[in-house]
Amino acid sequence: MTEKQKTTYSMEQQAKLWAVGGGKGGVGKSFLTTNIGVLLAKEGKRVVLMDLDLGGANLHTCLGVTDLDRGVSDFLMRRYEELEEALVPTQVPNLFLLSGAQDSLNIANPKYAQKIRLLRELKKIEADYILMDLGAGTSFNTLDFFIAADTQLLVAIPEPTSIENAYRFIKSSFYRQIRLYSETPELRDLVEESMDRNNRHGIRTPRELLLHLKELGPEMSDFAEQQTERYRPSLILNQVRSNNDIKVGHAMETACLKYFGLSVDFRGYVTNNDLVRRSVLQRKPLMTQSPDSEIGQDLQRLLGNILQRQKVPPS
Repeated sequence: MTEKQKTTYSMEQQAKLWAVGGGKGGVGKSFLTTNIGVLLAKEGKRVVLMDLDLGGANLHTCLGVTDLDRGVSDFLMRRYEELEEALVPTQVPNLFLLSGAQDSLNIANPKYAQKIRLLRELKKIEADYILMDLGAGTSFNTLDFFIAADTQLLVAIPEPTSIENAYRFIKSSFYRQIRLYSETPELRDLVEESMDRNNRHGIRTPRELLLHLKELGPEMSDFAEQQTERYRPSLILNQVRSNNDIKVGHAMETACLKYFGLSVDFRGYVTNNDLVRRSVLQRKPLMTQSPDSEIGQDLQRLLGNILQRQKVPPS
């Protein structure tokens, strides 16, 4: 990047940080991260895709990048002082990769200090958008990157195992958020205890935890309200095959509000399509090959919904 370009970016707002997560593997997080990134880059935005599925990274495969001479682990191991030095260009103009596909045995479990350093340095990257492709499950590292994002995208497929894991991810990430923002050891202990279904307070859901906090006085009640407003992920359904599948998204949105007391917005869906498998086999993003296909239109509509959500403040 030229000095003039650096000056331009330094005068603008920091990059918008998006996290793409989900409780289950195989739901299409990497596929969606890649193609949403391509769409943003095609709009002239400078985009960085960061593979944080450390130990199981595959964004480079989706992008067709084979020359991986640097990545996240090089920064964590202090081979590079600045995270931006580890960026790898892709075949798509304006689109860059921070790969997590490295051989280091410790890369899958970065230490707390490394995680904090990584999050701090992410804010220094000169880009319009940084999309983080998170690993499956509910490890603290995964949850912390999800919570740190400006936009939180939760991916699921309309199948019982994926839906169950998505609910678990929502519960775990909200509890983790409350604990991270807790200012007293007593509150942190309460959150940790609440994650045990046999806790002495009888707390089973985020809603019950929030109600319990409100009973502790005005200060805790305000804190509970702040955390509820702060936590508002967007749900995306992938591999949709029917109208009944689409209804699953709306049902999950309603269930989260009713049973968890949390607003999880159903942003849209992507239909099941053989073009996805073809793009993976060819190692080329679908949006560079078939942008006008049905699934290409799904992705464009989905991105529009996500961007529109950012313009409208929570009610």
